[in-house]
Amino acid sequence: MTADEITSALHIIRQETDLNAKALLLAAVVSELFRERGFEPVVVGGSAIEFYTDGAYMSGDTDICWTGWPQPTEDQKEEIMRQIPGIKSHGGGKSWGIEGLWVDLLGEVDYRADKAFSKFFTPFGEVRLIPVEDALAGRVYAARCYCSGYDEKDDDCAKKLMAAALKCQIPIDWEEARSVAASSKYNCLKEFDAMKTEVQAALVKTPS
Repeated sequence: MTADEITSALHIIRQETDLNAKALLLAAVVSELFRERGFEPVVVGGSAIEFYTDGAYMSGDTDICWTGWPQPTEDQKEEIMRQIPGIKSHGGGKSWGIEGLWVDLLGEVDYRADKAFSKFFTPFGEVRLIPVEDALAGRVYAARCYCSGYDEKDDDCAKKLMAAALKCQIPIDWEEARSVAASSKYNCLKEFDAMKTEVQAALVKTPS
């Protein structure tokens, strides 16, 4: 993207009032800037769930990891992000603020689903997301298994993604999702199945 194209994109992002759409457009600009340099960004975590659910869950920032080789160095991350006018860094260059939004640049993506990355297309380019099967299993694990506790916020997040998948708003391979939940990374198949049953019951009571 040229400097003029970046400035034009930021103007459109600035005018966008839907926070989910705004975050997706910014993720596209950042993704394209890195892709032009030979790196492949992938949105992960709660921010991926935000995009999958069209804003039903809002994460507050966009987490980006990298797939394949090469991985960007810290100097390269800073050089690329500094192309965006008015951007501010926080936390040693890991977190970047622009237009009231935050982008966190992390490490190599770690996922278990035997699926391709999802692709969202925007006027400013493509945004790739971690497979929904991994996003869902990972959030169930965070909600009900991590540190042997219960996290209400993560539980709500997982349920929103589970509900969207059960209502066929998001394509999902349920057997693959259960396989990811059963993997050594998460080991939360029992919790995954329990949450699916809970969300199914809730949807029957309050059909959309």
